[in-house]
Amino acid sequence: MEDELDQNKEIMSLRRERNLLLRKVDVLKAIHKVTLEAKEMEIGVLKQKLDQLDSTIMFYKGVFEATEREIRQLNQKLQEHDNKQWKLKMGLLYTVKSELAKIKIKELQNKVSELENKLKIQDNAIHHKLINGNTQVGEYSGANID
Repeated sequence: MEDELDQNKEIMSLRRERNLLLRKVDVLKAIHKVTLEAKEMEIGVLKQKLDQLDSTIMFYKGVFEATEREIRQLNQKLQEHDNKQWKLKMGLLYTVKSELAKIKIKELQNKVSELENKLKIQDNAIHHKLINGNTQVGEYSGANID
């Protein structure tokens, strides 16, 4: 009977130990469940932050691309403006050179006219001298004939 009593005590002790272990398992399950829920919430928050960062990156990427397009357009307009300025400058330079050439041509024409007039005056003077000289030569010649 004592054996039976010892066995019953042993059984009761094992049952208590089993119940204690079952409670520990339940506590560990609850702790694990709470930890898992906390980690899932943390993952959810991190996913939300990641989505916000992705949205921000996409926004700034769009802004950056738009800015790059605007810069390219402005550079193209600047290049066109520079080309127009260069053409205007070359046109103005051509006009100035053309006007200077016209002035130089006019000066040369005036100089040629002056030289032609001097030449005519000299030709007339020479012609008059020749005529006067011929007349005098003729007078001297005629005097000898008489």
